[in-house]
Amino acid sequence: MIDCLLFSNFNPMKNIDENLINISKTLNNAIEVLAIDENSSLKRDILSLGNYCENQNFRLAVFAPFNYGKSTLLNALLGEKTLPIDLIPTTGAAIYVKYGEQLKTKITLNNNKIIEEEGTNILKKYATLDDNRCMNQEVKSVEVYCNHSLLKMGVEFLDLPGTNDREEQNKLVKDQLLTSDLIIQVVDARKLMTLEERENFRDWLLNRGINSVILVINFLNLLEPQEQKDVYYRLRFVAESFRSNLPSGFSNLY
Repeated sequence: MIDCLLFSNFNPMKNIDENLINISKTLNNAIEVLAIDENSSLKRDILSLGNYCENQNFRLAVFAPFNYGKSTLLNALLGEKTLPIDLIPTTGAAIYVKYGEQLKTKITLNNNKIIEEEGTNILKKYATLDDNRCMNQEVKSVEVYCNHSLLKMGVEFLDLPGTNDREEQNKLVKDQLLTSDLIIQVVDARKLMTLEERENFRDWLLNRGINSVILVINFLNLLEPQEQKDVYYRLRFVAESFRSNLPSGFSNLY
C-alpha cells in the first residue's frame, strides 16, 4: 500500500530534452576548462548535477542514518526482500534499483569489468560494508533490476549507505542527493531529529536547493498514542520546508 500512498497523485515520468543534455555537456566542459581540483566538493557537485541531467528515469533516493529502515522501506515498496537487511551496517554502496524482466544484479568495477548474476545474493560480496565498516573500493556502480510496476513506469530507486557511520559514506550520500528527483528521509520516532539530522537537513538539502523531500517516520508504533501525536505534530512543521516542488495536495509526511 505504501507505493500507492506515495505515487497516487504523483506523475513520476521525467521529460528529458536536448537542453538538459547540453547542460550536462557544458558542466563537464567547465570542469576541464576551470581545472577544478579532483577532490573538491565543487567538482563532485558539478558531476552529480550532470548525472541528474542525463538520467531519463525519475530517481527516488532514500537516505537516513544506519539502522533506520532504509532498505526495509524500499523492500516494502518493491513487495519483496530485494535489498540486504541486517543488524550491522550493510548498505555499502549506492544501489540503483531499475526495471528488468527478471530479478538480477549488475556490478561494474573500477576497471570496467561487469559482473552480472541472477538474484541479489551477489550484493553481500560487493555492496555491503566490510568488517571495518568500509565500502568496497573496487566497485564503481551497483544496479539491481526488478520486475515492478513502478519501475516499469520509469521510476528508479536509490538505496544509499547510512549517514552516521563514516565520512566516506557521508560524501557519497551527499553527492547522490543532487542526482535525485525526489528524496525520502527516514526518521526514527524514538530519537527524533538528532543534531546530525538537523545539520544534514540544513547543509545537504535546504542550503543546496533540494526541496522535494518526503519524511517517513519509522518505529512510530513503539510509542504511546500521545507520543505519536507529538512526534507527528513536530515533524509536520519540518515537512512544510520541503513542499515547494511537490504537487498541490500531495502529502510529504508518512
